[in-house]
Amino acid sequence: MKRSKNRSNLSASESASKVSFTDRFIAFVFKLLRRPSVWFSNGMPQLREDIQKSNMAISPETHISLVLFSTIISLIPTILGVYLLIAYRWIFSLFLLPIAPIVFALGLVTPKLSQSTRASSIDNELPFVIGYITTLAGGGISPLMTLKRLSKVDLYPATSKEAKRILMDIEVFGMDPISALDKAARYNPNRALSDFFGGYTSVLKTGGDVVSYMEAKLRDIFAYRALRMKSASELIGTFAEAYISISVILGISFFVLFAIQSLLGQGGGSSLTSVVIFSTVFIPIVSVLFIYMVHMIQPREPFTYYTPYMVFSASLIAVPVIVLLTNMYNLVPFHTSLSLGLIIATIPATYFSQKDSSHRKSVETMIPSFLRDMAEVRKTGLAPERCIEQLASRRYGGFTVYVRKMAAQLSWGVPLRTVMINFSKSVRSWLVRAIAFLLLEVVDVGGGTVKMFGNLADFSQRMSEIEKEKKATLRPYIFIPYFGAVMVVITMIMMIYFVTAPMSSSPGGFSLGVDIKSVSTVLLSSAIFEAWIMGFVAGKMGEGNVAAGFKHSTVLVIVSLMAIYLTNIFFVLPS
Repeated sequence: MKRSKNRSNLSASESASKVSFTDRFIAFVFKLLRRPSVWFSNGMPQLREDIQKSNMAISPETHISLVLFSTIISLIPTILGVYLLIAYRWIFSLFLLPIAPIVFALGLVTPKLSQSTRASSIDNELPFVIGYITTLAGGGISPLMTLKRLSKVDLYPATSKEAKRILMDIEVFGMDPISALDKAARYNPNRALSDFFGGYTSVLKTGGDVVSYMEAKLRDIFAYRALRMKSASELIGTFAEAYISISVILGISFFVLFAIQSLLGQGGGSSLTSVVIFSTVFIPIVSVLFIYMVHMIQPREPFTYYTPYMVFSASLIAVPVIVLLTNMYNLVPFHTSLSLGLIIATIPATYFSQKDSSHRKSVETMIPSFLRDMAEVRKTGLAPERCIEQLASRRYGGFTVYVRKMAAQLSWGVPLRTVMINFSKSVRSWLVRAIAFLLLEVVDVGGGTVKMFGNLADFSQRMSEIEKEKKATLRPYIFIPYFGAVMVVITMIMMIYFVTAPMSSSPGGFSLGVDIKSVSTVLLSSAIFEAWIMGFVAGKMGEGNVAAGFKHSTVLVIVSLMAIYLTNIFFVLPS
């Protein structure tokens, strides 16, 4: 008895030690604020469903207790702001007043935000997942078996989580597959996937044609994807107009105001400081927010190629080095040395980004042709391995080297699964990896029938067309930051010229009382830095990723520098 009692006490202590600090803290907060939390949650019946549709593993009452606790803590800066405003009339204390209401509001909408994140992450993988399920269903594989395989795949992280949720309801909680899919349809925030699960269970209950339903649903998904890209493009256009209004029109207005104050000696050094703060703090913050908003509405891949970003981080040291060296020996003006530093900082990242982009484009363009040819060769009765060996003699652009490498490995007796896994690791395109995974599953699970290869070829062709449409709709937005950057630079030069030239050439030798050269240097340097920042926005808007912005930042700095020297031919700045 004593031994068993000691063992039970030991196991209880071990389980207690496994409880994390976060769990203990949450339990403490809930115990502290239990009554108001229960009262609040009873008045918000929709909160429970919102949490079930989100990625949050927490009860509504516990979530409300955390929100109330955070709000109570955030009352400290709010009360401090009230005190500073009343006692010292410090105007910046106004920013402290809304902290508590903002924290409370953000806490209440957190389930909605998590729900939106979960839905958008599924949305990006949806065509491939539905295409995968449909392709295997054409070979007689049940969606339940497909979900089991999806739950073990790292290529679709969001859908893998959804598959694990459904399998947990079936294998752990004992639900039948149809009830589990019904639950997934009800509590999934992604409307397209929810409709797919709901329609599938309805077809099963009525005894309809499952394969026909899935093929029709796949066509709907393609149409939905195209419509979503069109609406995203229109929304990006609206954001682009707002960004240009803030960064260019508002920027020019502030530049003119600050510059006139500096040139007329009204603002002292504070006006130039305001110009620097506007260009180096305000514009980057606005650009980051804009990039984030565009990122949230654009269709995107779940994986990122980080090499250009790491190279850029390492090469940023070139900016202070170039600026210090050129100014130490007075070789070129400051705005020119800043331009050289920014260009040198982005050129290495531009090289890696362009190399990756051209590699992806060459592979993604030709893989539909390869799959179509493979489907045709498969009709002759050759095994999938022999089909790849037969196609090795054909030319598929940048994809040719991969086809020949796969054929060589297969001729050495390497299994097809190993060959496809090696191919997926060597290629940096998520689209190609997804299609390679489908190809492997078609052969490995479905037997590689002619019909399945045909379906896979049709799917890859349609996905390739959608990607081309996406790039075509986004490409026009590249030119908006170019227009804005050049306009800012030219406006700066013309404004400085028209303000200073009449005064400096007036009878009596009228003096402005300020160093015109230093004012011009600050204004032009700020305009160039703003153009450099706009390049990253151009990459995100026009090509869908920030890495493409390295190229545009480099070009924009060069264009701005050329605009300065060309404009200076017609509007010579007084020195």
